[in-house]
Amino acid sequence: MPADKDRENAFDGIRVVRDSEEEEVVRLDVPEAGTLAMGKPSKEEMAMPNMMGETDSDEVPEILDPESEWLVTAEAKEVTSVPMGWFVLLFAVLGGVLIWAFSQRIGEVEGTVEAGPLPDSMIDQEAYDQLGQSVFRYNEAKLMEDAARDYDEMETILRGFLSAKTVEERLKYVRHPDRVKPLMLDHYRRFPIQSYQYKEVSEYNTIPLKKRPFVALSVRMAEGKNFPILLEDVEKGYLVDWESFVSYQPIAFEDYLKKRPTIPIDLRVYGSFDDFYAYEFPEKDGYLCVRMTAKHTDKVIFGYVKEGTTLASEMKKHLEAPPGRSKTQPFILRVRFLPESKAPRSVVIDKIVSTFWAYPTNPDEE
Repeated sequence: MPADKDRENAFDGIRVVRDSEEEEVVRLDVPEAGTLAMGKPSKEEMAMPNMMGETDSDEVPEILDPESEWLVTAEAKEVTSVPMGWFVLLFAVLGGVLIWAFSQRIGEVEGTVEAGPLPDSMIDQEAYDQLGQSVFRYNEAKLMEDAARDYDEMETILRGFLSAKTVEERLKYVRHPDRVKPLMLDHYRRFPIQSYQYKEVSEYNTIPLKKRPFVALSVRMAEGKNFPILLEDVEKGYLVDWESFVSYQPIAFEDYLKKRPTIPIDLRVYGSFDDFYAYEFPEKDGYLCVRMTAKHTDKVIFGYVKEGTTLASEMKKHLEAPPGRSKTQPFILRVRFLPESKAPRSVVIDKIVSTFWAYPTNPDEE
């Protein structure tokens, strides 16, 4: 790829690697609930949760175009539940109404009133219902107002991040800035930074990663480009996951195969099961073979996991597919060459760091 072309331009080039013509990539099922309707929704509708309860499925909808696999993760579940605080508030207010009605009746009753259930005759049901509806409408309006404000803040972050012309300027909008700054300097030495004019968010979805709130977006530029962008919802607002935005690699596949480092390195890859066994990893020794590919390269690396281990079980959970089919999953995998290894493209997989091209938490703080 030419040096004058930023990797950020390459999102249209995401492709799923097939192992053979007979094998098909199995995509996660896309439930209709939670997907955005055709047409242009309001910013309130984009940001508000759908009041339909929480989704318990381990699968998530493909919220961007079908080839944005880096935004698909088996552990991410769409959050569509209404915060419990609103229901607590509603019940508290209605409880207060009952207490008030009861106290008013006590003033009218002569003698001592014994404790017991509140008679239906003492409740003004119409007033009770009207107040409940009023409280619900207030909370709904408040929710819409908060969602719109939240959406405006998100757009401000996107505009600033995308229009930035220097590393220092863009760094103000990213997650883990202290850790990411040297990575940005490294990346933009190889691929000069480009700025863009934000136009709109075309798709929006919330996904928790390791119980942390993230927002996955498909963002349109005035220049006509369309980028998938991941934001983390933090206490002070939103921060962009820059590493997944540029598909950052600490070392290019080509250099990794030449240098053959024996220290563990985290690579952003597409993983799928394969049957390539050779050199230090014969099939008879009981290994799982994982074919690893990456964006911006045609090189292939084969990773191996010992059968019977917790890591092997975890890998099967993410990659097993029906007979005759294969499944491709985006990963951050921690891999290393064995010392004195003779295999030119075979490495040990030490850990599944993420089933996503982003770190859920800051790895420097773990």
